[in-house]
Parts: sequence; C-alpha cells; structure tokens
Amino acid sequence: MRVSRPSHTAAAATCVTVLAVAVTGCSLAEKVTTGLKVKHAFEKLGEQPAASVLVSVDGNRAEAEKFLRAAGAEDDSSTRQAARLLTRGELTFAVGSDREETPLKELSRSERLRFATALNFGGRDVLAAKSVEEKLYVRMNLRSLVAQTGGSAADRQRARTIVALAKDLPTSLGSAKDALKGKWVEIDPEAFDDFARAAQQIAAEEKRGAKKGEFGRHDRGAAGPGGSEQSDETSKRLSRATAAGRALNGESEREFLEGLEKTLGEHARFRKAGEYGGAEHVTVSMPARRAAPDLSRALEALGARLDPATVPDKTVSADLQIRRGQLTGLTVDLGQFLSGKRAEKVDLPLRMVFGSGDAVTVRAPDGARELKPQDLMAAVMYGALGTGGI
Repeated sequence: MRVSRPSHTAAAATCVTVLAVAVTGCSLAEKVTTGLKVKHAFEKLGEQPAASVLVSVDGNRAEAEKFLRAAGAEDDSSTRQAARLLTRGELTFAVGSDREETPLKELSRSERLRFATALNFGGRDVLAAKSVEEKLYVRMNLRSLVAQTGGSAADRQRARTIVALAKDLPTSLGSAKDALKGKWVEIDPEAFDDFARAAQQIAAEEKRGAKKGEFGRHDRGAAGPGGSEQSDETSKRLSRATAAGRALNGESEREFLEGLEKTLGEHARFRKAGEYGGAEHVTVSMPARRAAPDLSRALEALGARLDPATVPDKTVSADLQIRRGQLTGLTVDLGQFLSGKRAEKVDLPLRMVFGSGDAVTVRAPDGARELKPQDLMAAVMYGALGTGGI
C-alpha cells in the first residue's frame, strides 16, 4: 500500500485525532451488541472537552527494518535510520472544543475544533503545532531535530550556529529570534504561500552566496559543494509543509470525519476478543480493498492520497481496548497492509493510546509573537539562516 502526502506529521496526526469523533456516528455500531459497546466507548471519550492520542510503533529496530524492506525499501543506511526513527518516535496530538468546558460529543458539525500535535524521539518535543480559535502556533527545536534525525556533523554544526545567532538579531525581529530559539510563534495560515516564496528566496540567496563564497556573515564554507542542491530540497520541503498546514483550519478535518464515518459505517465489523491486561478487547475488521476507495476520498480532505490499487485484497483488523467503558487503546499490525512473499511473517504493531487532553494541551501558548515571512528574509540578511542549509 502506498500513500503519498505533503507532511507525515500533519496528515497522520489529523487522521487519528478525528477517529474518536468519527466512530461516534458510525451507523453500523448500532446494529450489533459489540459494535454498540464500541460506540459507547468512543462516546465516553467524547464526554471530555479535550481528548488526546499517543501514537507509537511497538517494535524494535530489527522488526522495523524488516517491515520497511518488505514494503520496498532498500537495505541501506537510510532504511536503518528510518527504522530507528520509527521505533523511537512518539506522535502526540489532541482535539478540543473552542468552548473549553463543552464536551466533544456535544459539539455540532459546524463548530470548530482546537487541534494540537507534537513529535518527539524520546526527549523533548522536536516539532509542535497548535490551531486555536483560528490562530496557528508552531514550535521547533532545531538542534534536537537535527540530532534525533541523524544529521551529519556539518548539519549539527549548522543547527548550533543558527540557534546561537538568534542573540544577534535586533529586537525588531523578536519573533524570528523566538522561532530560532525554539519558542512558540504565531503564523497566519493565509500567509503560507508567502512563507513558501520566502523559502525560495532563501534558497536563491544561498545559491548566490555559494558561488561568491561570501553569503552569511557567520558562515565559514558551510555552503560548499552540494549546498545549492540542499537549499532546493529545503525549499521544496517547506513548500510542501505549507499545504499540510492548511489541514489545521478545521474544515478539512470535518470533511475527513464525514468520509471516515462512511467508511466505518459501510465496511467495519466488530467481535469480542476477551478480557485481559485489565481491558476488554474488541476486534474491528474491514475488507481493505473494498474499503479503500471510500477511505481514499476521505483522505483527500487532508491532502493525502491513497491508491486503492495498491491495497491488499484481504481483510485487515485492529484490536480495540476498552477500560471502564471508555476506549483507551487501539493496536493495528502494519504488516497486514503489505502484500507478496516479502510480507510473510512481517509484524510491526502500531499502538494508539487514547485519553484526556492532558498529553498535549489545546490551549494557546502565552506570549507567542507573530512570525511573518518578511521576518525570515530579514533574518537571512543578518546571517541567521545563511549557513548553506536549514
């Protein structure tokens, strides 16, 4: 199965966050006793004004490498690095009501949801975003991000230089200073295209600087051979990220929710799977190939694309965990989405832990200043981003 998407973080996070809200409207759940119990378990989660989900892979690096190779990845260092990130990464996100004391299940479809997400690899969050009352906030720990994702020694040095140079920026560029230091900043969603153009201009400046050998007053040869190609790739990534950011506006989540409701309502089946580990377990299953077209249409609202032709023609299932009548967990084996001989005996469980909105708050961060595209360009002029790679 192959899914192409503009941002792994934004697309994956949004998909799972609305799952709790979506299943409450699943018409099939009312047709069988077990399905009704599942419906009530989701509804109980919705009795709170905010709900969070923690997503992680429950496997070691060797198992993750085996899964990636079975999915078509090469047996090389990049695959090993991807396996390391898969097994260490934890994606946390939450949804909440704009009316802070209102339970999620009491919200109408026309009401906006607050949204928050964060990514870490065993330490501090490296990326985080929040959408609160039509305002978008972002935070990035650049040094940690580069280190955790296996950046080269040169990459780590660039990150250190960028963060250290924040202190050189004037007070008029306080928002850029905050962004470079890993603090929360506010970004106007309507300015995403301007940020993409700013990224293109940054790449162009780096190219010119690389040719002249003098771009960035703090740079000492970092924009050497390959610097311009790296700048092009950086610019492309930022441009793709702007499309993912639009998924935080609330409307796309609503569209996805409706599509997911249809998919679950028409294709899902539930059965009891016993009680153990302090929880009731329920197996939910769907015919993957038959459900793929509906799921594909639902994903389009998030900017993601699923090719139904690549989905295995078999039934896939997941394990739901219910404690005290509330949904607390969901585990799905990613190996069942593979096909062919290479997929035999490949297991990689993906685990989701549901709870209140405490894991990541959906409240707006205090003191966040607005970061504008022109602030980034001004920072380039001061040499803060003129290191040949971001």
